Amino acid sequence: MAADLTKASAPEEIFAFTREKGIAIELLVNNAGFGQYGEFAKVPVQRSLEMVQVNCSAVVHLTRLYLPAMVERKHGDVLILASTASFQAVPYISTYAATKAFDLLFAEGLAEEMKPHGIRVCALCPGSTESEFHAVAGQEKFQRKAEAAEKVARTGLQALAAGKSYVISGLGNYLGAHGQRLAPRRFVTSIAGGMFKPEKHG
Repeated sequence: MAADLTKASAPEEIFAFTREKGIAIELLVNNAGFGQYGEFAKVPVQRSLEMVQVNCSAVVHLTRLYLPAMVERKHGDVLILASTASFQAVPYISTYAATKAFDLLFAEGLAEEMKPHGIRVCALCPGSTESEFHAVAGQEKFQRKAEAAEKVARTGLQALAAGKSYVISGLGNYLGAHGQRLAPRRFVTSIAGGMFKPEKHG
């Protein structure tokens, strides 16, 4: 079924649909999400709030709806799409990076909670991926060295099957995400700000 996750009622609608069809969900993939490029003060407030709704609230809501049955069965898997942006502040996509940091920490905490119940939870952290994401976010110029969506998905599912609480897709992305931990946070944010700063026209 199709559902608009910007609406708070959507997770309940999806859950009701699968329950009415008698579908037992063995794998929940929280993949829906979007970003918005630009200065925070200039991005429409509704767009930012919808981003929090889709990237955070819907993830929490859907996971909470489907986990109890998994716990009862003592098996099930949850894959949550985070991002390499989860590991640092990123000016000009500040809200997006913050929502993905939320997803990463939520998944890691939940993974530990669910271990005694036989439930695996993993956060998949891709970098630039071949999809409509950059076009929707207004970030086409940043879509460099994009990984194939199939490769990213396979990386996430393999990590989930291996019991990992998170995985970064791509060696370059892995080195970038962990390498920045060696530098002061403010310095890393400043560098990211320089990279993402919008070009002035006219």
